[in-house]
Amino acid sequence: MALENSAGINVLNHYGPRDVDAKHGQQQSTKNGIIKSAIWDFNYDDLPAAGTTNLQYQIPANATVVSATLYVDTAFTSTSGTTDLTVGLQQANGTEIDNDGLIAAAEATQTAIDTAGKVVVGAGALLNKSIGSNAGELVVAPTVDDLTAGAGRVVVEYVYDK
Repeated sequence: MALENSAGINVLNHYGPRDVDAKHGQQQSTKNGIIKSAIWDFNYDDLPAAGTTNLQYQIPANATVVSATLYVDTAFTSTSGTTDLTVGLQQANGTEIDNDGLIAAAEATQTAIDTAGKVVVGAGALLNKSIGSNAGELVVAPTVDDLTAGAGRVVVEYVYDK
């Protein structure tokens, strides 16, 4: 079933049975005190992007990112064989916070994402730093837009103790 967006008021209506999924992100509780985890599941043809529907999970403004990890559930393949992924954050309106600030293309190379079960630990510019004064939504993008298969999960751990 689809979501219907009412024009002008940014409210979504859903009709029929609704599947529970992590496409838009979700928070996982942890036993690590103030460290929170956010999780996004995605496929190659429906990568996470900032959106104005308020469905996307947001990492709160001024949160400090502790870690970012990409888990490859299904191998990512492309027609060119050279597609890498970047993982970062944007504001809900699409303004860049840092498009590869969690996992850069040099880390999520085609050889790092070409087999199910691989794990890519990010070392981007946003790690161990505040994301700034705006909330951030996950964006995953290929460096060459020719993906033909793949599924994964991104887990971002952050501290927000306000």
